Amino acid sequence: MVYLNRIVPVEAPYGLEQKAAIGWLMKALQRSKAENQGDEPKQNRGLQLYERFLGNASIGFRRSVLRDYSHDDWRSMVLFKDDSRVDGTATPWMAPPLERRMQIFAEQALPMARAAFQDATEAPAYCIEVSCTGYDAPYTAQKLLLDKGWQSQTRLLKLGHMGCYASVPALNLAAELLRSQNNHRTVSIFSVEFCSLHLAPSASEADQIVANILFADGAARMDLSRHRSPQCLALLDHAETLIPDSTDCMTWRPGDSHFRMVLSRKVGLKIGEVLKDNVSQFLSGHGLRIHDIDRFAVHPGGPLIIETVQRNLELDDEAVRHSKMILHQYGNMSSSTLPYIWASMQADPRVKAGERIVSLAFGPGLTLMMNLLAKDV
Repeated sequence: MVYLNRIVPVEAPYGLEQKAAIGWLMKALQRSKAENQGDEPKQNRGLQLYERFLGNASIGFRRSVLRDYSHDDWRSMVLFKDDSRVDGTATPWMAPPLERRMQIFAEQALPMARAAFQDATEAPAYCIEVSCTGYDAPYTAQKLLLDKGWQSQTRLLKLGHMGCYASVPALNLAAELLRSQNNHRTVSIFSVEFCSLHLAPSASEADQIVANILFADGAARMDLSRHRSPQCLALLDHAETLIPDSTDCMTWRPGDSHFRMVLSRKVGLKIGEVLKDNVSQFLSGHGLRIHDIDRFAVHPGGPLIIETVQRNLELDDEAVRHSKMILHQYGNMSSSTLPYIWASMQADPRVKAGERIVSLAFGPGLTLMMNLLAKDV
């Protein structure tokens, strides 16, 4: 048996209330409009859409590695500044180059990795780094191993650009690595996602505005081994599937300035078409039905995703309480979000020993990822 023993969430340094974050985005779009950058009728519709989101309480707070979103002094912005130069070429304030965003990723990821592993005294057998929001080589885990003096003791792997669901296959990969070993060393996973580096403040398209109000930053370390520790989560099984006729519903692609997310309105519909059958088939291999599962760790791609799962699987509010709580407190941190949900379930005394948990996550493909966990003593 493989156990998820320890989860160490690491918060991004700057916190912001969701209403203030939306207010900042509206000011940015208004500035773009005043400078005659873009299509004014579309910008007006974009501002109206932001106003509608102000009344949605599903997300209360988000965090970022950027302090830009906490003020509107454009002269002192770190990323969205008036004269962002790369190789001597000036770029518009609302579209800083991708190179600058990746510089910030590299600068901020290592301190968060150090914080995640600050109390780790023994080198893991493997360290798997997960991210879809930053590219830098040598990557963060390589730098961390050199910091810790583990460079000859730990093997490294990198899972990149899988999207929001990546922590689920990372757990499965860690479990397979543990099963292949003849010793009892730990396998660690480090998920680091800085989605706020890719917000597009001058965007007026509905899908980009939805991305602007959902995504946030966070990181987490996860330690797995074949020895259990108190409040661990036993990893029982893993499954995944691609949803037919859905490849254009969700995309995450590099652009000249940022990674661009496209979220079709059909995402919820496509998930709903296959969810119950896939979850039922997955559980039937363990002699279980949906009503036998105590809790669901749903990656909160947004409030609509949780609602879709809850409706199609006929779940009560308690079954998805931790997912809603993490969405409200942190927003969507891509692959780092499920570790926060799992950590909250580990720490919650109301989640009793023996309770079974199904994790669900969705991403480009459309891909449906699942695992089956059990709270241990």
